[in-house]
Amino acid sequence: MNVAYSILPLLLGAAVAHAAPLPPAPTEAFVEDRFGHDIDDPYRWMEDPAQAAKLQAWMTEAGAATRARLDALPERAAFETTLRAATRAGVSYNEAKSAGGRLFFRQRDPGAAVSKLVVRDDAGERVLLDTATREGATQAIASFAPSPDGALVAVMVGEGGGELGRFAILDVADGRERYRLDGMTFGDFELSWLAPDLVAYTRMTHAPDSGVDPLLDTQAMVVALTPQGPVERVGLGNRLEGGPTFAPEEFPAIIGPGHGDLVFGYGLGARADARALVTSLAALRAGTPAWRSLADYSDQLSTDALVGESDYYFVSTREASNGALYRRTLGADAIGAIETVMPAGDLILSDLVATRDGLYVMGTRDGVSQVLYLAGGKGAPQAIALPFESELQDAAADGDGGSMVFGLRGWTTTTRAFRATGARIEALGLDSATWAPTQAFVATRAEALSRDGTRVPMVVVRKPGAADAPVPTFVEGYGSYGVLTTSPLSSPLLSPWIERDGAFVFCGTRGGGERGRAWHEAGREANKPNAHDDLAACAQQAQTMGIASPATTLVMGTSAGGLLAPATTMKHPELFAGLMPRVAVLNASRLEAAPNGPNQFAEMGDPRTQAGFEALLAQDAYVMLEDARDLPDTLITVGMNDSRVAPWMAAKFAARASAKFGDRREILLRVDTTQGHGIGSSQDSQVAELADAFAWGWAQATTP
Repeated sequence: MNVAYSILPLLLGAAVAHAAPLPPAPTEAFVEDRFGHDIDDPYRWMEDPAQAAKLQAWMTEAGAATRARLDALPERAAFETTLRAATRAGVSYNEAKSAGGRLFFRQRDPGAAVSKLVVRDDAGERVLLDTATREGATQAIASFAPSPDGALVAVMVGEGGGELGRFAILDVADGRERYRLDGMTFGDFELSWLAPDLVAYTRMTHAPDSGVDPLLDTQAMVVALTPQGPVERVGLGNRLEGGPTFAPEEFPAIIGPGHGDLVFGYGLGARADARALVTSLAALRAGTPAWRSLADYSDQLSTDALVGESDYYFVSTREASNGALYRRTLGADAIGAIETVMPAGDLILSDLVATRDGLYVMGTRDGVSQVLYLAGGKGAPQAIALPFESELQDAAADGDGGSMVFGLRGWTTTTRAFRATGARIEALGLDSATWAPTQAFVATRAEALSRDGTRVPMVVVRKPGAADAPVPTFVEGYGSYGVLTTSPLSSPLLSPWIERDGAFVFCGTRGGGERGRAWHEAGREANKPNAHDDLAACAQQAQTMGIASPATTLVMGTSAGGLLAPATTMKHPELFAGLMPRVAVLNASRLEAAPNGPNQFAEMGDPRTQAGFEALLAQDAYVMLEDARDLPDTLITVGMNDSRVAPWMAAKFAARASAKFGDRREILLRVDTTQGHGIGSSQDSQVAELADAFAWGWAQATTP
């Protein structure tokens, strides 16, 4: 029994006056029956492209009112100053890759808006691409891929803080553009080198401004790099005659291991598993691929790799929640039987990387990365000691397959790059600067007890010797796709909050990957209410530990965290002083109307079915507002160029929340017209957003 409910009437009566509420949004009567549920949606008009100007006008007015409130916050200038100091502490490096004896990496210099692409070889270091020198809207490198010999590098640049763009292939010797690919692509769709003169990438069929979801019916293209220019054709997807069938929301992809005559195809999406296929490189080059199935979604394949010419390794969670490692031989005409290489254990398997001499198996325990090495793919697993408790990032074989390059970041250490050769690792001299105060922070692991008795992992990050009294505390949860929330994370964007004596609590709710596939399933689709209970339990545990109190606890939910944080506050308003949904999924039952929405069906629920629709209702914050008893003061952030989460979700939630609670709760809508989901944002934009967030959060948590 939650005894905190007994004081709810007192809390409801204690609302304090804030700035003027958001301007009222126009309403249009709209009611529909979906599977026996009467849905009252007076802001449905906001979804209509024909009313985009009307929506823009209201969001502009709401954003201006919010801007005035945020600019007046007493702590904003101080937080912005500290954030600038933290983000300009030194050079940061990310995503190191190796090919042809060259090292490629993204580098952000102090004060730079975005990262630049740098190459290091025997001649030294030189910048291959610096998008900060380009005029106009923010342009950021979304992905890059060097050719196996390191002579060329493919780069995709997203514009306006968004993640849509086209690949250009640069000559590494002089940085000149050699090829430009025709198709528009998305930041998550990386290019794969199948041979020095053959690449593959996933392109959109529909233009972003066509009125059709551009992430539907994508096709995997094979591109021959000829002296006359690139020659593209469909290699996998529904437009490949006689090829495998794909659902419109699936993303077909072609990825080559970089050696031998086998090429792999995949069906991907916003889900924890994939389906896999294989064909020969020769057939694909000739335009006659004969795709053979290796795994379907029911096989729960999460990662795979090819060792040598024919030993195919893969991880599946179908028989064991933590995953087991399997092998089968791929021949020209036959696929061998499945053998178990590593049965499931306490290590949650997450990734495989094959090199010329063996196989690296990555996994986590308690959110912390572990690496095993299997010599030849068949030797006994050998644990590789990592230099500090960390999260492993961007692991990939180098171009000639001789080693693996990867990054590590910890709770008090920003990303550093390493190379593993066999069971030996070495630093690559790409050590990102860590803001000095961060190095003293302390991360403490704990557990919260959820309503059904489940123990939920959480991590508290604070300054050492912080005050015993409750301090302003952000509780953050994500709980989707099997993504870990309690993995080591050091970010200059979070550090200023902690340095000011605040605390962060990272809650590994069900729906994440903290305890394997079963943990993910226990918080997915119709099970999402488990994650709501878990997040509330983490907040309660932080309060029990004396770190926070209900008056100093704020909850943050970013992106898919919008399925989690707002619902939790409406179910447990007595636990929180503030809510902050950032670029969040706030109207899940309307995914079918949103760009990138159908891609989420497998994770969140399919609204075309009764079970799926009802699962989405159970995590739809906008719908929940209608019957909610209360909502904490709320700051909603949205990027108008967001290609992952439709901006109208934030607008609808803000409008309904303000109409219902605006007379006694502060509801703000922070609108950024120059940015998207945050992945391609400039550093100045990130600093500005977090300065607003921290100043507002501090005011909520310190105002009597």
